[in-house]
Amino acid sequence: MRGKKKAVLCIILLFVCTVSFFFGLRNAEEKNVKAAAIGTVKVAGYLNVRTGPGTGYSLVKSGGTNVTLSDGAKVTITKKNGDWYQVKFKQNSKTVKGYVLSKYIKVQTGSVCTKVYGNISAKSVDLRQEASSGAAAVKADSKNISLAKGKKVRILSETVVKKQKWYKISVTYNSKKQKGYLLSKDVTLLCEKGLPGVIESASAVTVLKEAGKKTALTVENQKVTAKQGKQITILSQADVSGVKYLNIKFSYNGATVKGYIPDEAGFLQIVTEEKAAATPKPTVKPSAKPTAKPTAKPTAKPSAKPTAKPTQAPEMSDSEYKKKLKEDGFPESYLSALVDLHNKYPNWTFKPYKTGLKWDDVIKAESKVGLNLISNSKSYAWKSTEEGAYDWKKDKFIPFDGSTWVAVSEQAVKYYMDPRNFLDERGIFQFESLEYQKGSHTQEGVEKILQNTPMADKTFTYKTDAGKSKSMKYSKAFMSAASESKVSPYHLASRVKQEVVISATMMSSSVSGKVAGYEGIYNFYNIGAYHSTAAGGAIANGLKWASTGSTYERPWDSPYKSIVGGASYIGKNYINAGQNTLYLQKFNVTSKNRYTHQYMANIEAPNSEATKTNTAYGADKGEMPMVFSIPVYNSMPEEPCSVPSGGENPNNYLKSLSVTGHAFTDKFVLGDDGSKIYKVTVDADVDTIKINAAAVASSATVSGKGTKTVPVGTTTYTVKVTSESGSVRKYKIKVTRKAS
Repeated sequence: MRGKKKAVLCIILLFVCTVSFFFGLRNAEEKNVKAAAIGTVKVAGYLNVRTGPGTGYSLVKSGGTNVTLSDGAKVTITKKNGDWYQVKFKQNSKTVKGYVLSKYIKVQTGSVCTKVYGNISAKSVDLRQEASSGAAAVKADSKNISLAKGKKVRILSETVVKKQKWYKISVTYNSKKQKGYLLSKDVTLLCEKGLPGVIESASAVTVLKEAGKKTALTVENQKVTAKQGKQITILSQADVSGVKYLNIKFSYNGATVKGYIPDEAGFLQIVTEEKAAATPKPTVKPSAKPTAKPTAKPTAKPSAKPTAKPTQAPEMSDSEYKKKLKEDGFPESYLSALVDLHNKYPNWTFKPYKTGLKWDDVIKAESKVGLNLISNSKSYAWKSTEEGAYDWKKDKFIPFDGSTWVAVSEQAVKYYMDPRNFLDERGIFQFESLEYQKGSHTQEGVEKILQNTPMADKTFTYKTDAGKSKSMKYSKAFMSAASESKVSPYHLASRVKQEVVISATMMSSSVSGKVAGYEGIYNFYNIGAYHSTAAGGAIANGLKWASTGSTYERPWDSPYKSIVGGASYIGKNYINAGQNTLYLQKFNVTSKNRYTHQYMANIEAPNSEATKTNTAYGADKGEMPMVFSIPVYNSMPEEPCSVPSGGENPNNYLKSLSVTGHAFTDKFVLGDDGSKIYKVTVDADVDTIKINAAAVASSATVSGKGTKTVPVGTTTYTVKVTSESGSVRKYKIKVTRKAS
């Protein structure tokens, strides 16, 4: 008996060992991969993590406190539900799961895939029940499901068995959904713009220069490899002698590289898609009771700190925020750009400034010749050729300030007045509300604006009202001006930089104190410096204004009085009067002094100053609770007005026109538009004439001139002038040759 027991025991042990060996072998050779996406949190402040996909779900808690994610945190995305991701991550050595809004998670490969498709590349292939060539085929109506070449399938996951990759797929076959396994080499991925993937390999994978060849991709003579977990984008695939390769791109030492890897080393990042979330019930009850008693004490302190900065923005999805903007009064064409800004800067607030004005009426009013100016160095498309703005007889633009500032074209007015052209993180600052924010505006910020100017980190000396000499930094003077006027010191410094700074070492004579007749007078903001062609021009007009009167600390006989007094003027006459953005100060579409009382003649000034303000705020601007007031007009074009283009000379006038040896009955006069017909009579013995013509613009071409044969009777000759822009003007000459 004892011998039999021993024999049985040995058989059992042998069986267990054999089973263990084979199971161990299978585990070693089979790898199921369902690669979830890796994401990075991008948010100002912190991001709430919820128990479900919606703001109605409670916050995930750990150790009695709410779980939040800070900017830059790494998470694994496991599911997608509408605008929400289910993520998991490590926090305090614990794995935490929860839901966050997808717009605050960025993936290295640029996108998250819930559906990946491919086409059958083999001539015909059976769908298998398991990931094995020996597995039974999936059947339909008692017949094996065989998929023909070109059949589209959906890839659900990937499995590696004995170094062969299999796809678990879903396919519509005879109007029914079927699932099964196919070898990856029999399926061509539909990559389109690229599929997010990841490297799954125990050792680093050598990236090849070409599919099927052993030559490694190199960067700076170093062989490129991709390690386990490396995020990649799968661009396409190649089949070489029955072996499949993936064409990928990824970030390598700060650069983007492209190459090939074996199919079994790269895996898709496929995220499970859940059905849209229903509104949860649990949050309805708790809010009713607890708020009755505890709100008096507990909410007073906690709400002051955590909610002030970051929690408000992450609570709204893109679709919800877009709906809010629309309800506020923004047209559809504004929404996408504002949503993008909101995602990047959730502490910013956007408000529509509803002008109530018709777009075409505004453009007509602001296109009045001389109201808005631009540098003469710009192309013709930016400059007006209307009467009074351009001299067609001389091919010259008429200056309105000095010799370089001329009237703008209607096309330029449309471009600069259309707020939709500037709804980005730089241009948006022309719509910033310009009130002084004590907590946000600093002297250091002013110094940033004054960099590369003669005022940077520099002091000036002036006499106080008591007659004492005092030294002060320019940046400090702007802070004092802001405190007095309640106007942003960044705006004040930026405006001065725009008005009087010529270079890093030179400023306009407006602030030199040495202009003849206005010695010791300063005008840092060029207030009253209206454009003029009279002696001294705009500078003289501005200094005259600064030297007279007793308001705003005038006369401005020191830099301090000019900076502080000028700020008070700007605050009272512009910002505190409703023109509280750079845009409104240039384009006064408010109800008060509409289309007049416009601070700047230069139509490009608001956009230029917006750039300086954006730079001044620096990296901290996302933390500041800024308010932007953006104009909205009635009957606006559906698309933003385009940048003026086609900047060729439109002048197609003739400077001179004559026939050699013969006079016209009516003399040619410079400026004739071609409406007159010039007549000339020649004797019977004149059988040829020579027509002479020259264009006003050197860029125009003239045809129809030169020697012409003249038959007996009356013949009409046409001289054509084609401008650089392609427009044609015709001049006609009627020649009558007498009979013999």
